[in-house]
Amino acid sequence: MTTTTEQLLLTVRHWDDLQALRTSRPHDAWPPPSLQTYLRTIEEYDPTDRSAPVRLHITDTIRTVEAALVDCADQIAAEVQRPVIGATLGRGWTDEAHKAAVLLSARDSADPSRWRLVGTRTAPEAASWLCGRIQGAGGPFRPLTIAHRERIAVVAAGAAERVEHALGITRRAAPTGHTCACGGQLILHGGDGNPPAIICDTCQATVGALAVSA
Repeated sequence: MTTTTEQLLLTVRHWDDLQALRTSRPHDAWPPPSLQTYLRTIEEYDPTDRSAPVRLHITDTIRTVEAALVDCADQIAAEVQRPVIGATLGRGWTDEAHKAAVLLSARDSADPSRWRLVGTRTAPEAASWLCGRIQGAGGPFRPLTIAHRERIAVVAAGAAERVEHALGITRRAAPTGHTCACGGQLILHGGDGNPPAIICDTCQATVGALAVSA
């Protein structure tokens, strides 16, 4: 079973790939619009084929995933991140204790493990920060509750699913409408950039496309 940490890191790992696809040509639709033609020409299928210069669904995926992850990080930070240690900078403070307090406050504010609630925040930053909270990394944070973990898990799973679907890295299956010699249904597997295959769902035999074409 894929863990929340793995799902968050998948988004981090593939974010640049997703950005690169914004102006590239998309994968063929899955399953192919003309399944019969696809079955007859499956040996010539090119998984890198593209068909349009603008990929609006990629842009939509990027916006949706980023908004979900950043919003989740904002919510979690508001509940588990400790406020910055305060220190008054008023005039007349010259004692060493006050100087030390000001320095401590400045360091606490600049702690790189803190989630910033303002400015530009990206999906990889949010996913990495949430991953740190799931793993219990040190910093100015209270431990996550079960509810926090469940909330992050839902967002992480949704983000990973959208990224995988957009990149075409999830293998999918579609019925061909044909049966195998054993009587089982022949299922077309593919859509992940790897060579597609037609497999019987009963005997698990891999069947050649020409053998089942109409």
